[in-house]
Amino acid sequence: MRATPDIAHLSTPHASPPPLLVRDHAAFLDLDGTLVEIQARPHAVSASPALRALLRRLNERMAGALAIVTGRSLGDLDDIIEGAVDHAAGVHGFEIQRGGRISRDDVEQARLAEARAEVRQLLQRRKLPALVEDKHASLALHYRQNPEAADAIQHIAQELAAKHGLRLVHGKMVVELNASARTKGYAVTVLMAAPPFTGRTPVALGDDFTDEDAFAAAKRMGGFGVLVGEPRRTHADFTLPDPAAVARWLEAGLRRA
Repeated sequence: MRATPDIAHLSTPHASPPPLLVRDHAAFLDLDGTLVEIQARPHAVSASPALRALLRRLNERMAGALAIVTGRSLGDLDDIIEGAVDHAAGVHGFEIQRGGRISRDDVEQARLAEARAEVRQLLQRRKLPALVEDKHASLALHYRQNPEAADAIQHIAQELAAKHGLRLVHGKMVVELNASARTKGYAVTVLMAAPPFTGRTPVALGDDFTDEDAFAAAKRMGGFGVLVGEPRRTHADFTLPDPAAVARWLEAGLRRA
């Protein structure tokens, strides 16, 4: 099963987003490439004390209507942001945190276990350099350090996805074998259905193709998306150039409040 969004019919935004309204908006923020710069190895990513402080202030001023929606696991996310927000979604919506409660999709682990046993063997047999990240509900094959191996690694992922009935999720220099059908759009929709998000206008920020579902969900509910990074066709209505610009936009929202 392939999970690359159909965006060929969409337009490319060039305008900056309107101001963040901390009393009216509900903010859904991706992590890597949006709040922090992407690193060659996922575990090399860290959040600065200034970023964590900014998220804590936003979480307070927005009465908790702020969530990190990421492809990382919630455990990995918490190691980076150190509990700066009350709400989050991990592994593209597989796990959702509301305050102190975490719910997870009831996935069939047997299919993923079979793929887990095969993927390293296939990579080793074909001498393909890839970093395999196990997220419990998915297996991510990172090739940022070896982009020339992209086609071969994606082919292996396609083989295993077809063989074991897994969803294929494409990202920046990574392809993921996902046992869950949930998406970031699902996470946005579920969180918006309950306080403190209910009644607010959803705003989704992200840089990758996996964020397209979040952009689309925000638009369906009367909000908008913000694409971070190089302009491209997207469901987002606005754009910001990099994580530094995202931080400035968030800070400006706090100042306006």
